[in-house]
Amino acid sequence: MRFIANTSDIEKYLGVKINEHHSIKNISTDTRFLKKDSIFFAIKGENFNGNDYVEEALKKGAVIAIADDRRFANSKEEKIIYVKDTTLALAKISSNIIKDFDGKVIAITGSNGKTTTTNIISKTLKHSSSTIENFNNEIGMPLSVLNASPKAKQLVLEIGASKFKDIDYLSKILNPHIGVITNIGNSHLEQLKNIKGVLKVKSEIIKNIKSNGFLVVPNENKKHLDYWKKIRRDIKIITFGMSKDADFYASKIKIKHNGTNFHIVSKFIDEPIQIKTSFEGTHNIKNILASCVTNFCLNKKLNGFAKSLNSNEFKNTRQNKSKWLKGSILIDDTYNANPDSTKKSIDLLSNYKKKTILILGDMLELGRYTKKLHKEVGEYANAKGIDLMLGYGDTAKYAINGFGKNGIYFRNEDDLKDYLKENVSSKDVILIKGSRGMRMERFINV
Repeated sequence: MRFIANTSDIEKYLGVKINEHHSIKNISTDTRFLKKDSIFFAIKGENFNGNDYVEEALKKGAVIAIADDRRFANSKEEKIIYVKDTTLALAKISSNIIKDFDGKVIAITGSNGKTTTTNIISKTLKHSSSTIENFNNEIGMPLSVLNASPKAKQLVLEIGASKFKDIDYLSKILNPHIGVITNIGNSHLEQLKNIKGVLKVKSEIIKNIKSNGFLVVPNENKKHLDYWKKIRRDIKIITFGMSKDADFYASKIKIKHNGTNFHIVSKFIDEPIQIKTSFEGTHNIKNILASCVTNFCLNKKLNGFAKSLNSNEFKNTRQNKSKWLKGSILIDDTYNANPDSTKKSIDLLSNYKKKTILILGDMLELGRYTKKLHKEVGEYANAKGIDLMLGYGDTAKYAINGFGKNGIYFRNEDDLKDYLKENVSSKDVILIKGSRGMRMERFINV
């Protein structure tokens, strides 16, 4: 059961007249994966126009298609609904669903850790609907809302940004009870220019939080915290972090190769909460802390949060570990990369006592900081004792230069694959990372 389960739901939330009603089994923006009894949204992109596939969608069994090309403005086909802008139509539908929703809405943004934190929050809250995969932009986030269950008590949604006003646009749709900022780091600098730009765009969520709602933020940067406090006076700010001056902080930390143990301590709770989790790394401690605070804001029992997190059913959404070439250990962190998330992955890799190898692809969208930030990552990997660094792409060479003599740069994909086949051994731990556009997963199946 989802909010959009029948064409009558489209009629209600979009405010259009539909003469004949049908059940909707799927929601699609891509005819390649469209199934019978779907609704098709014709989305325009930089290199494609979904309006060109409307007829194909109907032939494949779509019960309705929402299009915004003028050629459909006077169409006599009742299955085609013409709107001025399909992206804005998605926003209108999802916004009206949110207005109709009786439960709590939680919105999560930040430079790193959004998807993991969203996953933890949704899985530790009973009766929740969450972001589909990593659908967090102006198309994906509304689609997650449309696919959510009307029986849910919480909607937990990730919102991302690549430019100014993105977070404002998405959080205005959600009008969340709780806004979470996981961190402020070096991401999308091509558009956002610098760390101040990142802070500004992530903070756009704050003005759209409901009055008397909550803002959950890290306390590691006092200037950032002071900035957030000045934006709103009618919401409560609760902080998390690794130091004792945070409202919720971690103590007695023991990081192992198969997980992490620590206590969550807070002035708001009588006894520390003991956490035993398969998540590795300090960065995931912060993701867990942010999730714990969110549970607290919803008046949930934190022992229940810990029990759910500690269960064997709970899986990490990033940094998947498996046996690899010649019995080596592979840490697959190919999903995405920016300088801050890469340094956190290096921290994780450096905990291993075996020979450590970092395979790094280009970190994209860094603008004028590209060379400098790649070089810093290479220097950081060297300082953390990583044994070997392999770079691939156009700009990873700067990271290799920063790493030094035990770094090797590859221009050719096949050359790197051949090197791995010949040189990886059972004594190695290998971490692969790079921006999404680099498709670093290509090096897993060598």
